[in-house]
Amino acid sequence: MHNQAEGLLKDQPKVISVASGKGGVGKTIIAVNLAIVLAQRGERVLLFDADAGFANAEILMGVTPRNTLKDFLQKRVNLESIIFQTPYQVDLISTGMDVDDLITFNLQDKSDLYHNLQRVASKYHFVLFDFPPGFNEELEKFYGSSDHLIMVTASEPTSLVNAYTFVKLMTVKGVDPDGFHIVMNMVKDMREGRKVMERFVSVITRFAGIPITSTHLIRYESLIKDSVNKQTPFVAVKKISQPALAIYGIADVVTKKQTIKKMSFIDKVKALFGVG
Repeated sequence: MHNQAEGLLKDQPKVISVASGKGGVGKTIIAVNLAIVLAQRGERVLLFDADAGFANAEILMGVTPRNTLKDFLQKRVNLESIIFQTPYQVDLISTGMDVDDLITFNLQDKSDLYHNLQRVASKYHFVLFDFPPGFNEELEKFYGSSDHLIMVTASEPTSLVNAYTFVKLMTVKGVDPDGFHIVMNMVKDMREGRKVMERFVSVITRFAGIPITSTHLIRYESLIKDSVNKQTPFVAVKKISQPALAIYGIADVVTKKQTIKKMSFIDKVKALFGVG
C-alpha cells in the first residue's frame, strides 16, 4: 500500500505558487512567462489565475476566456469549459472572483470543485497559481503545501519590506514550502541588485530562518513594458535577453529540484479552500 501511494503521488502535478508582498512588482508577468517556458520544454502546464482583481494573466497573454471558475461554481458550466487553451500551449483558468470570495463558497461547491480539479489535473505536469499580493492567512496551508513558492519583489525599499513581512509571517505560521525562491524584478543596476539580494537573503536567513532554494534577478528592460503593451509575453518575443534567460533559470530549478513532500494534489487543493 505504501508503494502504491507513493506511485500515485509521483503522478501528481507539481504545484508552483507565485506570490508577492505588494502589488506592482511584476508577479503575474513572472508567472505567465514561467508557465510558457515550462510549456516550451514539453511540460503540460495549467495556469490558475487567482489574482482576479485585474485578470492580468489574460491581459498579458492577449486572451479572453469565455467562462471562469465563478461560472463553474454557479453551476453554469462544467470544469472543462473553463479551461482556456492559450496560443502558448499553456492552459488557463481564470477565477472571475477574488480569492476571499472563492474561499467563502459553501462546502458542497468546494467539494465539487476539488474533485473535478483532481480529475483534470492528472493530465498536467505543473499547476501554477498566481495569487494576489500580500500574505493571506486563509492560504497559509496552501503556501506550505506547494512544491515551489516563488516570492517576487523589486529592489526598492517598500517592496523589500513587504516581501520580508510576508516571509516573516510564513515563519510565524509555520509555512514551509519544499522549494522557496526569491525573484527580484525590475533591477536597473545588476551589480547593485546583486548586493541588495545578498543583503535581503542574509536578513531572511538570520531573522526568518526559512531556507532559500534559489535567487534570481530580472533586469529592467523596455522589452518587458513593450510585451505588456502588445499583450505578448516576452519569452515568446525575444528569447535571448536577460529577462528571458532569468525565467529559463527559474524553470531549470523547478524542473530539476526533486520535491520531497508526500501530499497529494487533492490534499493541496483542499488546503487552498481550507477544507479537511
